[in-house]
Amino acid sequence: MSAAYKNIIRDHKLSHRLNPVFTIAPELELACSRLADFIGERFMGDKRSLAAEMIKSALDGYKRVKRTGDPHIAFMQGLFEPAKLLYARRYAGRRKDKLVVWCPMVEAIPQFEARYHDYAFEMVEERCPDHITQRTAAFQMAARVLHGEAFRRYFEEYDVAHRYDHSEALGG
Repeated sequence: MSAAYKNIIRDHKLSHRLNPVFTIAPELELACSRLADFIGERFMGDKRSLAAEMIKSALDGYKRVKRTGDPHIAFMQGLFEPAKLLYARRYAGRRKDKLVVWCPMVEAIPQFEARYHDYAFEMVEERCPDHITQRTAAFQMAARVLHGEAFRRYFEEYDVAHRYDHSEALGG
């Protein structure tokens, strides 16, 4: 487990809710850890860290279908559904007159922060110029977080992304 993942779990008190899920499906913990490594702790969602919101969304999906459907699929759908928020705002670093902006999905946010370590980072209320659907955002995030068999299982065999529409993720 990564340090970012451990901090997010601790700071948002998610450990007790995740333990039953990871006992049944330990591969889901790796997906959450890799997601936290890609997004980091500072990129904000609607109310808190986006990585924490994504993990909470995954838990909500898992809980919703625990007894009536496939909770593994629901967990993954919930995990990747908020990926559209990576395009809803810009993540920028400032140093005096210089401004650098993170480009979604090109590199992990912690790598971007490390490259510009002497900059002050902030969220900018401006959407990314890319036109992207919720489905595409979820698929891009999954491609960076899942590898090998996990990616094949959740996106070929079960087609997790099928429930997202093809409309623009950031409209109105």
